[in-house]
Parts: sequence; C-alpha cells; structure tokens
Amino acid sequence: MEELGITPYLQTPCPWSSGVGMVRNVDDLDFCLASHPQSVLEGLRALRSNPKLSDVTLLVGGREFPCHRSVLALCSVYFHAMFSGEFVESISARVELKELEPAAVESLIEFAYTGKLTINQQNVESLTQTANLLQFSSVQKVCSRYLQHQIDPTNCLGIYELGELYGCPEVIAKARSFLLENFEAVSQSEEFLLLGSERLLGYLGAELLQIQEEQSLVQALLRWIRHDEAQRSRLLPELFELVHLPLLSVEYLRDQLLPDKLIQECEPCRRQIEGFRSKTEKEGPAWQRHDPGLKKLQEVLVVVGGRAMDDFDDEDEDNQMLSQNCAFYNIRMKRWTVLPDFPDHYKWGFSVTALNNDIYVTGGSRGSKTDTWSTTQAWKFHSKEGSWKPIAPMLKSRTNHATAALNGELYAVGGTTLDVVEVERYDPYNDSWALIDPMVKYVTNFTVTGCMGKLYVIGSCAAKYNVLTLQCYNPVTDNWSVVASPFIPKYLSAPRCVAVDAMVYLIGDNTKKVYAYDSEANMWQKVQLLHKLHENGGMVVVAGKIYVTGGHWKGMEGDYSVELEVYDCAKDMWTVEGSLPRPWLYHGSCSIFVDTSRWTEVFPDINT
Repeated sequence: MEELGITPYLQTPCPWSSGVGMVRNVDDLDFCLASHPQSVLEGLRALRSNPKLSDVTLLVGGREFPCHRSVLALCSVYFHAMFSGEFVESISARVELKELEPAAVESLIEFAYTGKLTINQQNVESLTQTANLLQFSSVQKVCSRYLQHQIDPTNCLGIYELGELYGCPEVIAKARSFLLENFEAVSQSEEFLLLGSERLLGYLGAELLQIQEEQSLVQALLRWIRHDEAQRSRLLPELFELVHLPLLSVEYLRDQLLPDKLIQECEPCRRQIEGFRSKTEKEGPAWQRHDPGLKKLQEVLVVVGGRAMDDFDDEDEDNQMLSQNCAFYNIRMKRWTVLPDFPDHYKWGFSVTALNNDIYVTGGSRGSKTDTWSTTQAWKFHSKEGSWKPIAPMLKSRTNHATAALNGELYAVGGTTLDVVEVERYDPYNDSWALIDPMVKYVTNFTVTGCMGKLYVIGSCAAKYNVLTLQCYNPVTDNWSVVASPFIPKYLSAPRCVAVDAMVYLIGDNTKKVYAYDSEANMWQKVQLLHKLHENGGMVVVAGKIYVTGGHWKGMEGDYSVELEVYDCAKDMWTVEGSLPRPWLYHGSCSIFVDTSRWTEVFPDINT
C-alpha cells in the first residue's frame, strides 16, 4: 500500500462498538435506496458496450453480443449450467450459439438487463423457441400466456402444434379445449384443410367434441377431402365411420348427402347410407333411439339453485326437495333432469360459470342460516366424472360478484368489501388464482362477459344511481380501459349480459327492455322486449340462442314464479319456454354439453 502512496493506519474502535459486533440502538438508521436494483441493472447494461467490463461475448448468426456471465446465469438455467460447470464455455471469452435467430437472442439479452420484452405475432414463435432452448423460464411463461390469449378459430390448430413443438403444456390444453368447444368454427379455417389424416381422425373422434348439428361434422370432413381429393378420397370410408347417421335428417340424407359426388364414388359410404335409409323405412324412426352408437352429447341449460321459496315452507334442511338444487334443461326434449346436488347450496350471492365444459361455482355467503359472511370457496362440477369437487379457494372473499370465462380461464370480478373492484383469474390447468389490476371505475351493480377475446364489464355505482359505464380488459396487454360508447343504456338494476359472436346482450331486473352492444362498431341499440320480468336469474347462450331465467311476483296475492324465455337473435324474437322446476329466489345458470343418456331422472316440478 505504501508503494501506491497510501499510508496504512490502525482504525480506532468506535466507542459504541462492543468489540464483538455492533450493538443496535433505538436511533439506528436503516437506509435503503429503492432505486438501487434498477440502477445497477441499467449500469450493467451501459457497461456492456465496454469490452473491458463485459466478460463474455455471444456469437449468434454472425452478430456479437457483449454480456456479463452473472446476469445471463441469473435469468437462464441454460447459461447458469454453462458458466458454472466444467465446460470450456465457462472460461471462454467468446461463446457461439448455433442455429438460433440473432433477433430473438438479442431480445432475451435485453430482457435479462431490463426485465422488458415486446411480444407480437411476428416474433412469438422465435421467442418461444429460443426461450425454450436457452431456458429463460420467465419468458417461456409470458410467451405461453400470449399464445393462450391469441387463440381463435383461425389459428387454434397452429397454436396447438406450436405448443407441442416447444413443450408448452398449458398452450396445448387450452388450444385443445378451444377446438373441442368451437369445432364448427375451427373447421371453416384454412388450417383445418391442412390437417394430417391422423390429427383429423383424433379430433373428430374425441369424446368431448361439441357439435350442435351432425350435419356440420359431415360438411367439415367432405370439405377436408375436397381440398386434396386425389390423395384423401381413399380415407373417406374411415372418416365416415365417425358420422352418426341417426342424427341426420332423412331430407338431408336423401337430397344432399347421397347425391354428393364423393359419396357416390365411395361404395362403402353409399351402402351405409342406403342401408340406414332402408332400415328406417322398414322399422320406423323409433329404432334409432336404441342405437348404441348414437351420440348423446348435447348442449343443455344448467341451473344451480340457492334458497327457494318452498324452503320457507319446510324448515327441515334435510328434506328431499331441498337437496335437489341442480338440474339441466334439455332444449330438444323440453325437459328438466336432475344433476348431482351442489354440496354448498344453502347460500346466496354465488356466481355460476361454465369453463372447459365443467361448471364452476364461486363465493357467496357461507352455507348456513347463522353465518352469512362472504366466502372464498370455489367448487367445480366435473362433467365427465359427474361429481362436485372443491378447487383452490379464491384469494378474496366475494358475494354478489360476477364471473366469466375467457381464453380458457375464469375471471371473478367484484363482490369484495374494498372501494375498488378487485379482479382475479383462475387457471384450471394449475388450479390457482392470481390477482390482476382492479377496474378503472368503481361499480357495485354490474355484469361481466367475455367477447372477442376481451372481458367486458357493464355496471354503475348503485349508491350514486349513475348511468352505466362500459369497461374492457384486454388480457394480451393486461390493462383495463373505459369504453365511451354511444347510446349506452341508463341505470339498470342487477344487470346481466351474454355474448353471441361480436354482440353483447344486456337485460336487468324489473324491466322488459333488452339492449345489444356491437363490440366491433362500438354502438348500442334496443332489441325486442322480453315478455316477462326476471329477477335474480341468469342469462345463458345455448345452441346460439339466449335463455333468460329469473322469478317475479304474480298478482296481488304474491305468487312467485321463475320463468324461462328464449331469444332468437336472427329473428329478434322472444318466446316463453316455460318455468323452472323450483321457485328459486336465487340461482345461477350456464350451459355445457352432457351425455343425456347418463342422466335420466326427471326433476320433480312443483309448479304442476
């Protein structure tokens, strides 16, 4: 040290020191520079340009990227193993990464130093591939989420294959669920025509494939054959085995399918259709009901009931009628059928939503007469297993909240005690909830639905009797916005809404008015009035039509009835369908596909 011109000295112990360690006093100051971590990262990023201060250079596709081993190792399992192991790269000043895109590697390096990354449709595949190879786990997760939020009928199949190629199980699961639930729309895409035969057979034969009309499946496979008729026509007999002829009308078979050129040239298919027609003419249509191969998966309206009017007539909570709280309505047979009881039925303020063809019930008051506090409880009815099971509880207790499914996830909105609208989402793949940013404007009287890849919340602050506001959440950018839309309706009590394609339909308690919002044109309009009033009910889309449930008091004597109306969007017409089997004061509803042959017990109708 003397050679450097520095005179060593002996430090005099501080009078406050004990000699063993510092004795902490009440006036000691703990100092923390909040900006220090960010400043260090920014400083390291600036030092990259100085070759004397960076300790490794990555060579990718002819480009050079000066870096710091420690920074890369912190963000990447791949680099951590490379630089800390007994590899030549751990001491090399220059490391070549082969067969990677320079732009993607550059983005990952920038992320390592800044924590920032821009993902778009042009770079998501290369980023996913590179992050997967270099094991940037944070980037892998965010790319996976981006892909999940991009799924639509035009790209569903491509994203599914991308998930398989780069090992993204959540992407695979959500793309497959989307395909099974939206097959008719997906089959119209260009990607569908490019499918390989094995993939197509797997999709068409899937147990939970949801199809409104069997005719759609026939048209889809014929369209796929015609795309490359020379190579694919030989596969028609095998594909045609997946068609359920009893679900096709005699007129369609006779006038459209049998005369089709592909069918005429396929002898096995022609014989199968002609044999079916002959048997139908000989034995009549009744034999079809006993066909063991007949597909019975149908879309139905499900109602999960809370407390009902008849509960007050019998205070014994163990009576049989009270236990029957879950039913589905077969829109073809016009019949209510019993589903397994919802275990925590004796409550109000819960929310019911369908996701991935399962039923989810969240929140509400606790299931007893004496305890009405909000709960975090969440339940799932597994449609394939036919049973209710608890899932991970929500992070916040909620009552009188709203839920909606969007991009393979469940969103729970509001219903907490804070003066902001808290929102959280549920990932069924991980059975976990995560909070997202609260809504921009505070509302207490609201409804929510997913539409065209975004979440829409329509509501007002009931205490101030404000007009309705429209707020939108974009899961891709992870932000909320207030949408200024012309002719938005005034205040509605207990609003409810659903989406049909790009349209959002809105109703409220104690009014017959119905409004429609065009999310593409950002415009509101009135549609045909309801026939009845509906309180504390549900609004669900089943087979392209809107079903509204909810009760109202009849006449001066106070009779309470819970009725069902159906709206045909194409005809702009409401039809009274009947009543719910029980006068539920509070219930939730949704739609799923069920095997109607599995559930056969008719729900007892107390209205008759």
